[in-house]
Amino acid sequence: MALVLDTGEVPVDARHDTWSDALSRALVPVKVTASEPGSLLGRLRSHRLGYMRTVSLDAGPQRISRPPSLCRPAPGERFALGLCAAGEAVLTQAGRSCRSGPGEIIVVDLAQPFALAFPEPFRLRLVHLPQRSLGSPRTLARLAGSALRSDGGAVTTLGLLLTRVLNDAARFGPTAAERLAGHVADLVDAIAVDGAGNADADGAREPATAREHLVSRVHAHVDAHLGEPGLDPESVARALRISVRYLHRLFEGEELTVARLIQQRRVEACARTLERHGPFGPTLAEVAGRHGFSNPAHFSRAFRAAYGITPSEWRSRRGGAPVAPRDEAA
Repeated sequence: MALVLDTGEVPVDARHDTWSDALSRALVPVKVTASEPGSLLGRLRSHRLGYMRTVSLDAGPQRISRPPSLCRPAPGERFALGLCAAGEAVLTQAGRSCRSGPGEIIVVDLAQPFALAFPEPFRLRLVHLPQRSLGSPRTLARLAGSALRSDGGAVTTLGLLLTRVLNDAARFGPTAAERLAGHVADLVDAIAVDGAGNADADGAREPATAREHLVSRVHAHVDAHLGEPGLDPESVARALRISVRYLHRLFEGEELTVARLIQQRRVEACARTLERHGPFGPTLAEVAGRHGFSNPAHFSRAFRAAYGITPSEWRSRRGGAPVAPRDEAA
């Protein structure tokens, strides 16, 4: 990774502001608090890898926060995955707080308020990706503000992949970089859909009512079974052991019916796959089939209704400004 800043080369009285500015440019606008701002020593390295960006921080005790006053909606909002290589990180976000040590992965929604506290000298290595290349915001909310512990499965694989990516970022060519970014995004999405892996979120929030709990279960079931062509309101009701009539009643106050929710999630999943892998990924027919569309023509119509362009046009414009799905998608 290219060295962006070494505050040891900056005058003592300018170190705090220089470090804060560098962090805000490499990540998102943040506020830095240190017990002795003038003596704050740190090194920041960064490298772009496909549509990911890698950032490495080596610094002394401090607190890095993103208060609500610094959170402004913007295109290209990102999620960050952080590996502690040394020291300890205490992450607070979305009403949750977790501690992470060497080898563990923290997940930060960079678009929302958060605080990262480092009680001792640390080394934190980050990869951040566009939110639009990951799962739906509702699904990703299961991960934000948590630490992922090694599980011998997807989380362990993600940790190994991130370690390799961060160690060798400068060695990958453009094609390999794009493919690596897609694999990282695929793993994060899978972990979120599976229930946030073994995420450690001390302040994890439960739905306030029985209805909200059931609606949340419906969303989770839909996200986990998008690839099944037979996924429909009847199969969802059977899985949750409720009647179809009661399922529809649950969604009377929601923005979408269950059938429209299923189709919207499928179209969004297809868009993310095309976003992640671009020209190096599966064919359009494979993408459609993988996410439950048995009819390519129906997939193309649903995609155009949601995004205003065809799947092939979406793939060709990949890397441009994000396009939000239309509410009226059928």
